[in-house]
Amino acid sequence: MDFPGSAPASKLPQVGTTIFTEMSALASEHGALNVAQGFPDLAPPAALRQAVAHAMESGANQYAPMAGNIRLREWIAADCEQRTGTIYHPADEITIGAGASSMLFAAIMALVSEGDEVIIMEPAYDLYAPVVRLAGGTVRRLERNLPDYDLDYQGLRTMLSRHTRMVVVNSPHNPTGATWGREDLEELHRCLDGSDAIVLSDEVYGPIVHDGREALSAAHHPALAARTLIAGSFGKVLHATGWKIGWLAGPAALMAEVRKVHQYDVFSTGAPFQAGIAEFLSQEAGQTHLAELASTYTALRNRLCDGLQDTAWSFAPAEGGYFQVLDYAAFHSGSDQDVVRDWTRAPQGIATIPLSSFYDPSHPLRTESTRIRVCFAKQPDTLDLAIERLRRLAGS
Repeated sequence: MDFPGSAPASKLPQVGTTIFTEMSALASEHGALNVAQGFPDLAPPAALRQAVAHAMESGANQYAPMAGNIRLREWIAADCEQRTGTIYHPADEITIGAGASSMLFAAIMALVSEGDEVIIMEPAYDLYAPVVRLAGGTVRRLERNLPDYDLDYQGLRTMLSRHTRMVVVNSPHNPTGATWGREDLEELHRCLDGSDAIVLSDEVYGPIVHDGREALSAAHHPALAARTLIAGSFGKVLHATGWKIGWLAGPAALMAEVRKVHQYDVFSTGAPFQAGIAEFLSQEAGQTHLAELASTYTALRNRLCDGLQDTAWSFAPAEGGYFQVLDYAAFHSGSDQDVVRDWTRAPQGIATIPLSSFYDPSHPLRTESTRIRVCFAKQPDTLDLAIERLRRLAGS
């Protein structure tokens, strides 16, 4: 259909369909195994599904409160206090939205204005930068240190200015799986001490850490928590990404501004899902699920890494989250943007994500990267099939 008027000027002229949507569509078109998009094929716990069904049958089918189900907000507050010692008040310091992505969007739109600078640490999830531009802000990109993707604190100090409104951090990190330690929290605090910068901490994979690491939040550092909005995701930790239930916690003064955007964007979301999640998490089954979450994903990560151990693939096992970065430089010279598409279209193909997609489009890695991201949040049989196809690609 032809639009009868003049085409409007795009607010995001460089943005097209996301790589995640593209690769999943390509996988579907060619019948490839999809380990690209970050969703688990593990079933939500049976007790959780029953609790949500019960909530529906009990009538929780109309709008949830704008800030979210109060029982679920109270659980988030209690959980944060128990894990980190930081107290958040459910009434005015916690908000539930349509996935963590909606709360990240609301936070940036509410707190970033024309002329503000936002520091994003690359490689970075692709939501942050476009929203900063929509808000009228300027994106400042800081690369993580290779080879382990550690945070570059000296670079952060250099980049900070009186125009810095926000610093976006993400741990466990998507796409690399890097995590932070307590010394990182202290160093981040030192960098920002004396500034007015807000920290937006994307912690959607928070509990999923490997090899006995401590599952750390910005809330573990009280002085850092005082300037930080923390995003979490029930979809990620409950194997239910399609339910789109996420949350944001932070100081009341910041949250009041976020809610001004949230109420005109999402307003409220998934009343029976919120009620069911709150009920499930109050049960022993819910606490057991969360307690076993890290070991569940560590076993899946180990299955993938062990399956590729004697191949030409190069990798360091992910420290957290449910993604693994693999480097194919030893057996292929093509850029990751081209390679992942070729591998998806191939007979018995496999869909992955090129790591260069997590950098600015003008970055040299767009043509030089030989790294891909694989999602290992899969049933063992699915993971074994992925291993088989990845081994074949490496000639093993």
